[in-house]
Amino acid sequence: MKHLNRTAALVLVPLALTVASVSPSPAEEPCQAYTVETPGRGYGFEEVNTCPLATGDFSIQGTFANDNWEVYIFPWEPAAYAYRVTNQADGSSIQMIDFDVAGTTRRPQYRFTAGNLTYIVTFQYADPDTIRLEAYHEDFRLINELLTR
Repeated sequence: MKHLNRTAALVLVPLALTVASVSPSPAEEPCQAYTVETPGRGYGFEEVNTCPLATGDFSIQGTFANDNWEVYIFPWEPAAYAYRVTNQADGSSIQMIDFDVAGTTRRPQYRFTAGNLTYIVTFQYADPDTIRLEAYHEDFRLINELLTR
């Protein structure tokens, strides 16, 4: 009987470890970005953002590209981010300014919308040299590509 109990314990330990390894990191939280009034200072408001484009030595600001697309992203002013995407094949481009921050603190997303077209730039703080570019027309995905510096 003791041998059976030992076997059962050995089976339960790996299962418990497997379940624990797939649970989300307690530090991962939804991105939050908003403004607070600061009368008499700068623009009269400042941005609070748990998923900034730049923090410490990290910066996702700048240009990223692949054979199909080039993206340039940078802060325009507090609570406004500029975005330009260029089609590498024909040179056409679109520029937008928006303040729509989503995703999580591990995978922030900056969204830029014009009419029914939404561009999403997703990045990870662990990899400042790569972004994912997605574009949607309403709910139909048009682009889903990785771009690098």
